[in-house]
Amino acid sequence: MDFSSNNLTGNIPLQIGHLGNIKVLNLSYNKFTGPIPPTIANMSQIESLDLSHNNLSGVISLQLTELHSLSSFSVAYNTNTKTTIKADNF
Repeated sequence: MDFSSNNLTGNIPLQIGHLGNIKVLNLSYNKFTGPIPPTIANMSQIESLDLSHNNLSGVISLQLTELHSLSSFSVAYNTNTKTTIKADNF
C-alpha cells in the first residue's frame, strides 16, 4: 500500500497493527508526528516499511526485530528517532 506524499498528519494510528497481511507499506513524505506505534510489530507479513520524511520521534521498538519478513525499513529524515537495534538483529 502506498500512502506516500498525501499530507497525512497526526500520529500513525495504533490500528496499523491490524494490517497483518500487508507486505509493503509506504507512509513516506507525509507529516506524521509522535512515536512509531509499537503495534507495527503485529504486521507479521511486512517486507518493506518506509516511514521516511515525516516528523516522527522517539525510540524505535526492539519488537521490530521479531518481523522476520522485514527486509527494508526506513525512518530516514525524521525529527528525532533513536534505536539501539543492530542490522544483524533482523
